[in-house]
Amino acid sequence: MYIERPTAVAATSAPEDLPVRALERHLARPDHAAQSTEPGFEAFYQGLAALFGSGEKELLRFIGSYRSSDEGPLDYRTVGAQMKVVGQALSRLKDEGLEGSAQDKELRAVMARLFGTSMFISQYLQEIFNPVLDEDSREKADW
Repeated sequence: MYIERPTAVAATSAPEDLPVRALERHLARPDHAAQSTEPGFEAFYQGLAALFGSGEKELLRFIGSYRSSDEGPLDYRTVGAQMKVVGQALSRLKDEGLEGSAQDKELRAVMARLFGTSMFISQYLQEIFNPVLDEDSREKADW
């Protein structure tokens, strides 16, 4: 095989930032953006905005334990739901002209943590349900 012109790939931003930006673009699509106008999101966003500056752990704790009603279930129980609402909040910050601000950076760090958690869970489940077995392992397997 002969390649005439090898192509080079140049990163436009930090490698760890690429998946988060792709996810933000996905979550900012019109079908996701329409959900951010719900009254429940507004109350969530105001509570989240009040915690800006308190650190990633506090923001994650707030997101994971948020309930729109005192007796109802957790609104953002899964990592996927948390990533979705953080994406909506990032979109809202951008709409408010706060892109690149300290609040934006703090929320991006939260998104990166959630994304890492999601990847860890996916990898763990992949290893559990599709283990890589070598020949010795197959021979020793008890059926």
